[in-house]
Amino acid sequence: MMINRLLFALALLVLASPRVGAQPATASSLEASGNKHFELAEYDAAITDFKEAFRISDAPGYLYNIAQAYRLKGDCRSASTFYKTYLRRMPDATNAAKVRERVTEMDACAGTQPAAPTPPAPTTTTPAQPVPPPVEHPEPPPTPQPEHPTGSGRTWMKYTGLASLGVGAVGLGLGLKFMLDSRSANDDLKTTCAVTCTSAQALAIQSDGKDANRNAVIAGVAGGVFVAAGVVLFVMSRSGGGETEPAAAVSFTHNSATATYAWRF
Repeated sequence: MMINRLLFALALLVLASPRVGAQPATASSLEASGNKHFELAEYDAAITDFKEAFRISDAPGYLYNIAQAYRLKGDCRSASTFYKTYLRRMPDATNAAKVRERVTEMDACAGTQPAAPTPPAPTTTTPAQPVPPPVEHPEPPPTPQPEHPTGSGRTWMKYTGLASLGVGAVGLGLGLKFMLDSRSANDDLKTTCAVTCTSAQALAIQSDGKDANRNAVIAGVAGGVFVAAGVVLFVMSRSGGGETEPAAAVSFTHNSATATYAWRF
């Protein structure tokens, strides 16, 4: 009899004790599950988890996650719907500009897809909860654009070109002066030795003429090179950079120099 009473009491305790069942899902656990499905490209399962997390928490960030999953799944119409709902709930979101671009992209895509029932957009008047960070699909970074040189970087060309022009002008002037000296020596050799002239005098006049002629060639060539380089540098300082930048070259011969300058079109 005592044993029966003990067994009966134990049965009552078991029936009266709270039953241990499955713990209800939370928004955080559903978000973690949805993110895992998203990373595995299991978009239907991710959408289900994110929708349930939104029902529990009413956090607008889950609307963005749902739209992302629909976009990558290829359901442009549903993606556009949830992007728009997200913007209605979060018009000042930090990624609002990007989401508007997605809406335009999805609307254009939806026009090429067959009509399908639009899922009802969740509506609520409950105050918004803190927004969890959205799951953004990685996108390639923008390609850096080459920087073009500005005019200020070519100032040295301008002033170097002007200085080179000045030096070249002096060289050409000296070349002209030496050329006149050479002609004068030749004239002296003709006029002086035509009347009376010793061999030593004739050789001296002839040597002066040769020296003057040599100096005229050297000064003329150097002056021409500096003038040509000055013109090229000055013109390059006035032109823009990039594809229209001119190409310049200076070539030398035995007693002269040639400067070339060309534009690319």
